[in-house]
Amino acid sequence: MALIVEKLPLGPLETNCFIVADSACNNCVVIDPAWDANKIIGVVENKGWNLQAIWLTHAHFDHFGALGGIMESYPDLPLGLHEMDLELYQAGGGAKTWGLPIDNSHQPTLWFDKTKTLYIGKYNFSILFVPGHSPGHVAFFQTDSNIIFGGDVLFQQGIGRTDLYGGNHTQLINSIQMHFLTLPNDTIVYPGHGSNTTISAEKQTNPYII
Repeated sequence: MALIVEKLPLGPLETNCFIVADSACNNCVVIDPAWDANKIIGVVENKGWNLQAIWLTHAHFDHFGALGGIMESYPDLPLGLHEMDLELYQAGGGAKTWGLPIDNSHQPTLWFDKTKTLYIGKYNFSILFVPGHSPGHVAFFQTDSNIIFGGDVLFQQGIGRTDLYGGNHTQLINSIQMHFLTLPNDTIVYPGHGSNTTISAEKQTNPYII
């Protein structure tokens, strides 16, 4: 029995949505429901999993595009966000710039500035506060499995944008140095866009941090 990670690149920016489940108890959460609620719900139901919560790494629209559709099917589902990204979420996360409709009517009920640890079954996740791409950006680190869901902070040979509203390059680099590069070298990074990577690989090849 182990932690299962289903990765779904979805939406206009091919944002990575992750469905993470404990196979022992079949509980799961959705991290960054990027787009296409029916596809996400379909995976959960086909696997026979029990959806427990939605966790948002941050509040850019491409990371919660399917939120409304999921909440229609699971109206009492806890929605997690850091309070410092609430303003961004309430503004639609930049969707207007793209001319896209977005459902941001569901208010967060799980606050990552007030919570230190999250659980999926027996697995505990540390919440890391990693601002820079957005003011309230967080990442979720699972020690036993040595994996981190990092949102738009650290990519394979790249880093998150800081030219968007609320971005701060100095903050972002500091977040990477303090909270990512201090993790074990074999830690797998599941990013908000693109391919998975490891801390070791980025220490050796990422031009933004070496």
